[in-house]
Parts: sequence; C-alpha cells; structure tokens
Amino acid sequence: MRWPQSVPVMTLPNAILFPQALLPIYIFEPKYRVMLKDALEEDRMLMIALARCSCGQAPLAPHHVGCLGLIRACTDNPDGTSNLILQGLTRARILEISEENPYRRAQIEPIRSVNCTGIDVETLVLRVLEIAVPAATNIPGMPPQISEFLGKMDDPDTLCDVLSSTMVADIQSRQRLLETADVRKRLNDLIPCLARIPTRGDA
Repeated sequence: MRWPQSVPVMTLPNAILFPQALLPIYIFEPKYRVMLKDALEEDRMLMIALARCSCGQAPLAPHHVGCLGLIRACTDNPDGTSNLILQGLTRARILEISEENPYRRAQIEPIRSVNCTGIDVETLVLRVLEIAVPAATNIPGMPPQISEFLGKMDDPDTLCDVLSSTMVADIQSRQRLLETADVRKRLNDLIPCLARIPTRGDA
C-alpha cells in the first residue's frame, strides 16, 4: 500500500489507535466535520495522535508518533454529526505540521517494525501468551474463545498490537507501546503491563 505524505490529524486526549485495531469515533466538532468530509473525498485516511496535554489548552499538541487509519465505515446523522469506524494501518511519525486551520494537517512518514523474528522473540511471545490468556478472562467484553484466537496468531508484531489495544488500560503505557518500533522491546515492555491485570485468583 502507498502511504500518503500529508494527512489530516485528529488529536485526542484519551484515545490511541493501534495497527489492525478498530476505533469507533463520534464526529461532532465543526473542524472535524470538515476534516471528515475532506478525508472521504480523498483517500479515506486520517491520523489519530494522542494529545500531549489534556488540560484544556487549545489547540491540543499531538505526540509525534500516532497511527494512520482508514475510514472503514461512516454514518451521517440528521444533526450533522457522524459516527465512523477507523481501522489502524501503520504507525506513523509526524514530520511537520503543515496546516492548523480549519483542522490540523501534517507531513508524515510510516514507521516500520523491526526485530520481528528470532528465538528470543518466540520466547517472549510464549511468555506474553502465558500472562495474557488467563488475564483476558477478567476483562469485560473479551470473547470466550480468546485463548484459541491468540494462540493462532503467528505474527509477533500483530499479536503485540492486538494485546496493547485490547488489554492495556493505562494511556501512557499504550502510547509508549505505540512508539516502540522494535518488536522485541515492545514485547518486553508489554509483559509488565499485562502482569498488572488482576486474575481470578487475585484477592
């Protein structure tokens, strides 16, 4: 897939999109209505970036690493708002903010994952699954077939992103995992995040 060099950037205070993940978004602000219209008329892509500060400053400054997403579905509401489903495509780095009005637009570059194979990576994957499978049963909304689903995933990069998106609650930990292109390091960083999830045997 060819990635665009310039994309709209939606800066959110408490939401992070990971590659392969789906993110529902409610569009109501006028600037984001314009952004959505332009994105649908172009390549249906926009970037989600976590705000550096959620203390009410405007406009919110984004982290330099976010995720490029594809608009998979969009429903317009009678009041002019919209509900859309965004699918994460790739990590991306903001190189330069090229526009701020009526919405933020940035020059970006995709970030490729590295160190995705090796005996050490396979060992880390086994450790991650050993922690994730029992912990997943305590997370509301997780399907009962989660252990079978996770066991069939043979791509450490995708596995790490799926678990980061669905099982890590702390927003700053999620951002650090998103910023980590090295899959070996990402797996290492994911382990303590998963270990903090209580299991049924915990008091």
